[in-house]
Amino acid sequence: MYRNMRRRQFLKRVALGIGSFIFLSESSKGANERIGIGIIGAGGRGQDLMREVYVNAKDMNAKVVAICDVWRLNRESAVAKAKEWFGIEPRSTSDYQELLSWDEVDAVIIATPDFSHARILVDSVRAGKDAYCEKPLANTLQEAKEALKAVNETKRIVQVGTQRRSDGYHKSAVEVVRSGVLGKISRIVISFNFNHPRWRRDAKVVREEDVDWKRFLMHLPYRPFDPVRFLCWQLYREFSTGIPGLWMSHFIDVVHWFTDDHFPKSAVSHGGIYVWNDGREHADTFHSLLDYPSGFLVSFSMSLCNSAGNTFTIHGTNGTLDCMRWRLSGEGGAGAKKIQEEIQLKPKESISHVRNWIECIRNRTTPNAPIEAGYAHSVACILAAQAYWTGKRWYYDAQKQEMYPQD
Repeated sequence: MYRNMRRRQFLKRVALGIGSFIFLSESSKGANERIGIGIIGAGGRGQDLMREVYVNAKDMNAKVVAICDVWRLNRESAVAKAKEWFGIEPRSTSDYQELLSWDEVDAVIIATPDFSHARILVDSVRAGKDAYCEKPLANTLQEAKEALKAVNETKRIVQVGTQRRSDGYHKSAVEVVRSGVLGKISRIVISFNFNHPRWRRDAKVVREEDVDWKRFLMHLPYRPFDPVRFLCWQLYREFSTGIPGLWMSHFIDVVHWFTDDHFPKSAVSHGGIYVWNDGREHADTFHSLLDYPSGFLVSFSMSLCNSAGNTFTIHGTNGTLDCMRWRLSGEGGAGAKKIQEEIQLKPKESISHVRNWIECIRNRTTPNAPIEAGYAHSVACILAAQAYWTGKRWYYDAQKQEMYPQD
């Protein structure tokens, strides 16, 4: 009952001032009607998602019919693959607004750089398209709120690309956490580490004449063409929030899902560029602590300087759930309710995150990672990034949908 009440409170909060959120539509695609999909952002991630469409295309009656990318090389590569996989040559453009005007496009996959996700999503749903939007949903709170509002008002089917919600092991783990077997959860520890300059690529392959630079920048202030910023956008503040948006978004979304606690009260962050002094603006070593209303602390850290020590553990008074080894044990627990027997979790059925989205387009139901989940993970990531950039503790007011720094 308590979790149901918490969920009702959450839904009321996210809908405050922006209308109701309903995932129904007056019409749906019949079983024999093809779903035409447009790819907006046809780089590595966009083509991976296009492959997921292809793998599920036959029995889902879905095809990629349009490609948009501001880089000619990506665009031509994706068109060639789509022609091979789907047996038709898709229309292509460097202007996503043009793609949204095409009648044969029923839905879009948005896999562009982070800073453009929310704006393209808003334009897509207001153009009548369902959408799969890569994470993070947004880099600013205002854009996150605009995306949430647009999806709720248009009632389009939107799947956010936090794909762990479609994974069988995570589906088992959420049941364990919500069962209460861990007792009172007070601490969640997440740490992922690499030893290479992640997201840095050789920009020598990029020529200015192959790039629609103004459309890449979209709403950002104009700057002269820069092949490094174009290809390695993840390293710069105008295009991403760095590690919080690029990596933490996946795992903080899992935290929200498992605990049914959707917004941190506050965050503090620290870190720096300690090894990869290559012109990047984002930390290569990052640590954030996020405090949640129901009374637990999330510790998230990531390093690009040493690959030891990957961890995802949930700590309760009765024991610990290890979400790397999928093991429930009494480790660290105490008292009469301490978990006595170690249990190895068995996965439930996994499903392609893209397939889940297409199924929901057909029957107009809520996908595994709905817009509310994207809004919530964006709040946490933006809060953590602001804390790092300012060196202050940052707070989020869920009732007012506002964040602010400590005085």
